[in-house]
Amino acid sequence: MKRPLEYNPDLIQKSEHLPLEKEKGSAKKWKTPNPKKESSETEGGPGFLIFGLFRFVKKYKGRISIIIGLLCFEIGFYASIPFSFKYLIDEALINRNQNALYWIGGYLAIGTITFAILGTVRDYLYNWASARIIQDLRLQMYEHLDRLNLDFFSNNKLGDILSRFFNDLAALEHALLAFIPWGLGPLLEAAFGTMLLFLLDWKLALIALLIWPITFLGPGFLSRKSTEISYTRKLEEAQVLSLVEESISAQNLIRAYDLSNYFFNRFKNNCEKLFQISLRLGLTNSYLERSAGSGILFLQGVLLLVGTIFAYHNTLSIGTLAAFLPPFLNLSYSLLYLSQYLPALNHASGSAKRILELLRAPVFESDPEEASIPELKEAIYFENVHFRYKGRSKNLSDITLTIPKGSYTAIVGGSGVGKSTFIKLLLGMVQPNEGKILFDGMNLNSLSRSSVRSLIGVVFQETFLFNTTIFENIRIGKPSATLEEVIEAAKKAEIHEMILSLPMGYETNAGDRGTKLSGGERQRIAIARAFLRNPQILLLDEATSSLDPVTEARIMKTLSLLREGRTVISVTHRLSTIREADQVFQMRNGKLERFSVPEPEQQAMVL
Repeated sequence: MKRPLEYNPDLIQKSEHLPLEKEKGSAKKWKTPNPKKESSETEGGPGFLIFGLFRFVKKYKGRISIIIGLLCFEIGFYASIPFSFKYLIDEALINRNQNALYWIGGYLAIGTITFAILGTVRDYLYNWASARIIQDLRLQMYEHLDRLNLDFFSNNKLGDILSRFFNDLAALEHALLAFIPWGLGPLLEAAFGTMLLFLLDWKLALIALLIWPITFLGPGFLSRKSTEISYTRKLEEAQVLSLVEESISAQNLIRAYDLSNYFFNRFKNNCEKLFQISLRLGLTNSYLERSAGSGILFLQGVLLLVGTIFAYHNTLSIGTLAAFLPPFLNLSYSLLYLSQYLPALNHASGSAKRILELLRAPVFESDPEEASIPELKEAIYFENVHFRYKGRSKNLSDITLTIPKGSYTAIVGGSGVGKSTFIKLLLGMVQPNEGKILFDGMNLNSLSRSSVRSLIGVVFQETFLFNTTIFENIRIGKPSATLEEVIEAAKKAEIHEMILSLPMGYETNAGDRGTKLSGGERQRIAIARAFLRNPQILLLDEATSSLDPVTEARIMKTLSLLREGRTVISVTHRLSTIREADQVFQMRNGKLERFSVPEPEQQAMVL
């Protein structure tokens, strides 16, 4: 069996499990897997990996069956070589049988060529299937993220979620690619080898199997110890990486407060801990390899001595003894490879468990008969809506509101009173714990999310720009838009001239999160998106709160054009921006009250 030159099982980084509990009292039905008993960090194992990912593997069961068949042929041929040596010695050499020499030589020549060809085919099929399985898993994980409630992202660290796409998927991929050479291959070799040993000489085979477990007591203990230290090292590596990420993100603060030495010393201390753990792991792995090799040498010596005694007393032929040792050594090394692979397989099972936790996190269950809403004809209704985030007191309480089609509704209030939550409820990003949200009398929960969101355009307080061209960032509003449509939207948002002044115009990269543009420019791109989308319903979520007064005045003028002929819902804490609203409500302590906009000189005293 061909194996990688080096196999490192310490590739899996574990971290805390995701909190997957569902909020009690949710008005929306959640889709979850069949409930299972919570398992601890130590539970799972290879069985969890195999059965947990079976649905991704069975899609390629045809190719996998071919792979296993080819593998069995390879191992069968490899296992037959000792028999060839036996007959080559006993028949061709000792008995001077020339025909036996020709037959055995021809068999080995044809078998070797076939072995090489079919092995190449098997390698291609296996690598193709492994890559496809990981790709399917990666795509399903990404697709699943879009169906999760926003609470999931609030309650889990970004780094922990990302680690499932990178560290855990990489661990699974590595374990999967090593499964044939380090897992299934050695297992089948051990099975073939055991049968072969008993076929050659059952007495010597029985002695070997009785002694073999004793020689691997040391490696078994050290393997468990290595797994424990490896897990500790991964935790420390995660801490070091976290410090690097934190330091990069906080460079402005670190330099402003002259904290470079402080953060360097903190990083140095963690690196020293990592060094000590890595040293322990390296020594343990060295002892593991040395003890396993010593055990095999000891067993080889015992069998050589016993076999020689048998041959001396004519109870065993020299050819049988010569044929017995290679498959026995192959069996020993196969089991050694398997024992080295099992810790990695257990680690990969932990990664599989973390990935499956993500895939089993509650999602909105799509109703196959859910309705679509091509346009808003009458109004949006909030009927006794209550909402709270998990672990908090109620954010919104008994919200009752009617938003007629074509009206301009403003909701004012200070920071943290629930205005943005109101927007998320409208978009179906979060679900009310009690009450209903109706579009033309149809419950939002019974409507297709896609059809509802197709009616809506949003301008958020913080505009998110992707690290791509300005053209692509505007086209987010309508992915099928042409260049002419994008330019027209940019003109309406009064940012076309600024874009043309850039060296590459619309092909200019906006930078990571739009860092190459000013706050006002980013906001105008968000408005251009809304113009391009041409929504029936426009949501303004503190659209100008982060801008200076001059920029805000210009943006408000542009927004007044965008509001024409649309149902507009604006949440803000700046009263000066909503004087043209048809109805104004104030949100205070999670409740909504009708509100009269005061005169400009009195506005500062209200909120």
